[in-house]
Formats: sequence, structure tokens, C-alpha cells
Amino acid sequence: MTDPTEPYHSIPYLVGAARAAGFTGERCLDANIEALNHLARPEQVGALLDRAERALARIESLPGLTRRDELAYRAALTAGSLTADSVRAAVETFKAEESFYHYPTYRQAVMVMKAWQEALTLDGVPGSISDFGIRPSGAVNLSSHQDLCDPAVIDRLTAPFDPYLDGPFADVLRERRWRVVGFSVNFTNQLPLALRMARQVRRALPDAVIVFGGTEVCDDVRLAREPKDYWRLFHDADIIVPGEGESPFCDILRAVHDGRGFDGIRGILTHGETPAVLPITYENVGELPTPAYDVWKWDAYWAPEPVVLYSPTRGCYWNKCTFCDYGLNQDRPTSPSRERPVEKVLDDLRAITGIGRTVYFSVDAMSPRYLRALCEALGESATPIRWSAELRLERTFPKRDMARHLRNAGCVAISFGYESGSQRVLDLIDKGVQLAQVPAILAHLKEHHIGVQMMGFTGFPTERPDEAERTYDFLLDHQDLWSLAAIGTFSLTPGSIVARRPDAFGVEVLPLPPTQDIRRHLPWRQRPDGSGNWVGGDDRRIGEDRRAALRRTADGRPFVGGLDTAHTLLYFAKFGAALVPGDPGGEPRSRLTRVALREIPFGNVEQFTNVAELREAYFLRLRQDGVTSAAMDAWLGEPGRARPGAAHAVITPSGLIFSLGVEGGLPPADRLGELLTLTTRARGEA
Repeated sequence: MTDPTEPYHSIPYLVGAARAAGFTGERCLDANIEALNHLARPEQVGALLDRAERALARIESLPGLTRRDELAYRAALTAGSLTADSVRAAVETFKAEESFYHYPTYRQAVMVMKAWQEALTLDGVPGSISDFGIRPSGAVNLSSHQDLCDPAVIDRLTAPFDPYLDGPFADVLRERRWRVVGFSVNFTNQLPLALRMARQVRRALPDAVIVFGGTEVCDDVRLAREPKDYWRLFHDADIIVPGEGESPFCDILRAVHDGRGFDGIRGILTHGETPAVLPITYENVGELPTPAYDVWKWDAYWAPEPVVLYSPTRGCYWNKCTFCDYGLNQDRPTSPSRERPVEKVLDDLRAITGIGRTVYFSVDAMSPRYLRALCEALGESATPIRWSAELRLERTFPKRDMARHLRNAGCVAISFGYESGSQRVLDLIDKGVQLAQVPAILAHLKEHHIGVQMMGFTGFPTERPDEAERTYDFLLDHQDLWSLAAIGTFSLTPGSIVARRPDAFGVEVLPLPPTQDIRRHLPWRQRPDGSGNWVGGDDRRIGEDRRAALRRTADGRPFVGGLDTAHTLLYFAKFGAALVPGDPGGEPRSRLTRVALREIPFGNVEQFTNVAELREAYFLRLRQDGVTSAAMDAWLGEPGRARPGAAHAVITPSGLIFSLGVEGGLPPADRLGELLTLTTRARGEA
């Protein structure tokens, strides 16, 4: 489960290499979009709404409610803002230019999708789905092999997708006697479904060679606390590819075709292998074939036109940032930098424009030299594209008039890892950026109407409270120079330079709880004050006023307002650096969701257990002695806060739920509208 607005690009690269090696007969399945489109059908949504009604009736008949009941009741109430046709209509809104680019109408579709995702959890685990992903910190621990290797836990977590897995996916497995089945797993929240699907493949195709790869799989292997345990996790796999996959995949296909074993194939692990040094392959990107983007049904995605992910480079030319631990790395923050010759990039882009004109350059960073050469070539090309990418804040941008070159090349937006508003912290990070030069860089881009997305974080070792605040204040002081911003919280990862050289940063790495079999993040203590730091939660030193001041849209990923999303890129291409035109609170052209009213036997539904409390309970148990689904089940089974009393529940399209007393009946419509306006404003929503 991931972004339904665009496909990931790993499989087109693999298939492009396989076709060049002479292999055909592939069937490429973006199970994410196929499953979501299947579940969005009116008959499926209608059946879900019926189940929500039954859940409401069941919970209302209980003598007392647990936290699990309260979470489920919230989800079932949320479904009341939907109709059987709502989700299909929302998908059509995203796909039609006229409605997609009318922001008030677009937001109607977004609110439908958020309500639908919450309702889907009724069939699985409470509070488990958000932003088109399975939450990694909720009722199930996605770093615990106890949870991930338990079929009952995985089946319960992925139960909302039963109609797809038992229907269309099972049909694909019966189409042919498939000889090789590969899973490309790129994000943690895709892992549970991939594991379940592999189990299903093994039952249906016992003789097939099952291969696992992708950046998430690489992390699961290289970050395993006990190397032998990653084969417990990937129990149904015959082969794991822990690095880049084009060459290993072709070699695997050759071995299967020739009927021989897999000995001697570079870049793979065969079942049971646990070498001290992982066999990671780094491809020669200059020699790779053009990716095969025709493998996807592009009209299946939820956007008015295709947005294509493409990588002209791999790795990072800087590769020094001390916090970074990304991708297929071994002894550096990320993989080594490699550049595809610009003339080959132009050939690839000519093929891509047969599908779409909007491209996201999915790169770690492009060197200034390469970026300039690419821009000059794109500016002279007869095949124009609109594009965005993540780049470094290079001080030479204004001097070399880079913004003009970027704009002439079709660039509509840039993302920058600005990281911190403290020069001292930036120097510790080894970012190679002088903060005093950043405003001139941003002003240069603004002058050429290029949208800017700023990313940073607080909580780096030794950072003072005033430096954390400055990370926000720097952006607020220059808020006319950027379009979107997101500030997160530092987390220590095992492969980072900070974790490898903790003494240099005054850090003591603390023992992980026993439940964390995949070492995604490390707890640490700052010397000399001894303050402990754990992943999860916001930086409590930052007030809500500063956080709210950075928000410019109502939504995050994968919608407009999410950094580097397809929808955001299309809005930049259409409306420029302003991103959202006109009055964002204007009237929609059609209403896809509604205010729902329901008589309920509880007088305090707004005080029911919520997802924020679930997440807080998860991290509290993680910090104490570790957390698994069993521990969270116990917490969910404790009594909730429901108080008997007749009331009316009001469910707003934005997901706000509150109760009104029944004395005198419901307020008149104008008063109810006033109440809704006040409450949604209090939540910072349009």
C-alpha cells in the first residue's frame, strides 16, 4: 500500500534490463493501485458501509467499551460521511483536469479518501491505515519479527485487502504456470502485504522461484539484529537481492531458463545465506537499457495525467551528511554517485514523453556540473518536459544564473534539504551550506517562478532549544521565498556517521529494546546532560504556533501539499510557485462528501480513544521494554472513556466527530453550520 497517484519506477528498470537480455512473457502488477481501484468499486464500498452500520449497532449494544471499541466506533462513524459511490467519484475527480485543478472540488475528493481509509480499518486493525500506508507505529510493530513472522498478525493487519487478494490477485496467479515471481518492496508500510502475498504465491505456485528486492528489503537485511533472522522474515523467498537489481535479475532469469542453480550469481542471497558482507551490486547506469514504462496501465492512477519517476543519476555526489543513512549503502551515508550520459537521458525522456510530459527526477542529488549540462541539453531539446527534483542548496546558483537554466529546461519546482536554521548545527551535519547564502538562492529561484519545497529537522545532537526554534524561524523570516516546508525530528539510524562515530557528537548509543529485530532507529543519550532520545513524537521544545505557521495547505502525502508528490508537482506546473490558486476555501463545483448526523447512546464521542493516543501508547511501551501487537492488544482491551447518554453525533467531511445534546433536538441548520465553521477553524482546516 502506497501512493495511488503514480507508479514507482523500480519494475520498469528491471523489465527494461530483462527485455534487453532477451526475456519476455512478463506480467507486471502494481498490486497497490489494482487493489485500491478494486476496493473503490461502489459494490465494495457499499458492502463496507453495511459492515460499518453493523459495527455501530454491535458497539452500541455493549455494556462497556474498550479502547479498541472506541477506535472502531470512530472509524464506523466516519463512514457515515460516505456513500457507496463516493470513492469512485473521488477517483474520477482526481482524473479529470477540470475538477482536479479546482482546489475546493479537489479537496472534496481528498476528504473522501481520508474517511474511506479510516473506514477500511474496520476490517483489520484499529487505526492501522493513513496516508495510503500501513502505520509503522500503531497496533503492530513493523520492526518486530514476532509480529511480522506471525501469519495471524499479518492476516489481521491486511484483512481490508482480502477482496483483492482472494479475487483479482488470485486470478493472476492462475493465469499461467509462472516460473519466477519477484516482489519489489520499497517502503516499510508495503512489507506486511508483500509477506502475505508471497505466502499466497508459495501455496499457489510451489515450484516458482520467489525473489525479493527493493530498498525496504535491503534495510530488512542490512539492519537485521541477527542476520539469520531475515530468512525467518522472508520465509517464502528463494532469493533476496539486497542491492540494485538489473544485473542480478537477468542472471536469475538465465539460470531458471537454463535449468541450473544460482551459484556464482553476483548480488544475490540464496535461501539461508548470511554472509558477513552483503553482496550489494551497484549498476553502471550509463549502460542500462531504457526503463520499460509501458508495463503500467497509466490510466489506472489517480491523476489527470501521468507523472513518471526517472533517475538520471544514482547515489549522492556529496555523500558526507553525518545524519544520512539512505538506500543501498555499506560504508557511506548513501550509495556511490553515478551519472547517466546526458545524451542517453534525452533518449530515455523521448521514450517517456510517449506516456507523459511530467517527470520527477528521483535522485539523491545531482552535482552542479551534471545539473547544468542536463539543463542545457533539455533547454535545447525538441521534446519539452516539466520536471522537479531534490537538489542541494548550491551557493553558486545565483552567480551562474542556474534558475534561468532550470526554468528554460522545464523545471517547475525544487526540493531542498535545508536541515537547520543554525549554522553550528549545519557544520556538525557537514552539509556544506552557508545559511547566510540561502535567502539569495531562494530569491533567485522565485524570480524565475520556480516553486521551492524546504525540508529540515530539529533534535540533532547538541542542538540547543533556541537553535531548534531558529530552524522554524528562519523559514518564517523568509516565508515569501518558499512554497512548502516540512520540519521533522532527528532520528539516529545505524549506518549514519553519527552512529558510527558517536563520541565525536557527544552521543551514547543506548541498547535497543528486544522487540526491535530490524534496527531501523537507535535510541541515544546526549552527553553530558544525559537526556534520552527516541524515535517517535514531536520535538516538545517547539510550540504549536510555530508548527502551524509553516502549514500552507490542509493535506500532506500523497495529495497537494505533500512534498514531492505527483499532485503537488502537477499543481506547480499549472499554477506556479503559489501552488494553490485563488480562495482555497471557495465553493466546490460538486460535493462528494457530507455532514452526517446520527443519534448515539454516548454523550462524549469526541473524548473516545483516538489514533494519536494509540501512537503515544506504542512509543511509551517501546521505550519501556519493547512493544509487539500482543502488548498493544492488551492496551486496546482496557476500558475506554465512553459515557452513556443520548446525543447526536456530528461527523464532518474533514473527519471531525463531536456530540450535541438532544435537549430541544438538533440546532437549526444555520447554527449547525456556524458550529462546524468554528470547530474546523479551531483545527486549522479550511
